[in-house]
Amino acid sequence: MIDLREIKEKARLNSVPESTIERDYVQNWVLKHLNRVNMVLKGGTGIRKVYIGNYRFSDDLDFTLQENISKNKLNDLLNTAIVNAKEESGINLDEKVQIEENINGFTTDIYFRIINRGGSFAKIKLDITDSDKEKILLPIETKEIIHPYSDNFEGKTIVYKFEEIIAEKIRALFERTRPRDLYDVWYFLNKKKISELSEIVKEKCRLKDVKLDVSYFKKRKEDFANAWTNSLSH
Repeated sequence: MIDLREIKEKARLNSVPESTIERDYVQNWVLKHLNRVNMVLKGGTGIRKVYIGNYRFSDDLDFTLQENISKNKLNDLLNTAIVNAKEESGINLDEKVQIEENINGFTTDIYFRIINRGGSFAKIKLDITDSDKEKILLPIETKEIIHPYSDNFEGKTIVYKFEEIIAEKIRALFERTRPRDLYDVWYFLNKKKISELSEIVKEKCRLKDVKLDVSYFKKRKEDFANAWTNSLSH
C-alpha cells in the first residue's frame, strides 16, 4: 500500500482532492481481484483504467455480467474478491459486501479507509448490469490496468472495446442528464469521427428503445449546465 505522502503528492500534481486519489488507487486493487467474476468493465472508469491513464477520474465501477447469476452467488464472489484485495494490498477494506437488486441488475458499495485511518470509511459504488439487460456488441478485451502508483502492482481486467464505451456514452445523452457523459462524448468526438460509430450507436439505441432526438437533447442544455459544477468542477 502506498503511503499518505504519495497520495498528497499525486493530489497536488493532478489538482484534485486527496480523496480522489485515494479512491482511484483503491479502485485498481479492487478491480484486479474482481476479474474472477464473469463480468466486463465499462463506462468512464473503463476509459481511465485501461485506455487513457491521465483521463478524468471516475467515482464508480460499472460492469456488465456475461452470465445469469443469483444475488447470493454474486455476493459471495464479491466478498471473496474484497478479502483477497485486502490481503494483497494492505488496504483497510470492509469485507462485508451487501449487494442490492435493481431494475438493471445489482448495486453495492465497497467501503475502504487509508487517509482517515481512525474515522469513517470512504466508498466505491459498483453498478453491475444483468446480462439480459445489456447486449455487448463488440469483442471484449483483456487489458493491463494502468497503475500510476509506486507499489508493486500487476493486474488485468476484462473491458468493453473502446468504441462500445463511447457508443453507450452517446446513447446515455438521450437517457439521462449526467455531465460526465457530455464531457466524455465531447472529448472523444474531437478525436474520432462520428461516422465510424454510427452503426453501433444505432444498434445500442435500438436495443434499449432510445430515440436519438437531437432537438430534445438541445432543450436540456441548461440542465447539463446546472449540474456541471457539482459533477465535474474537481
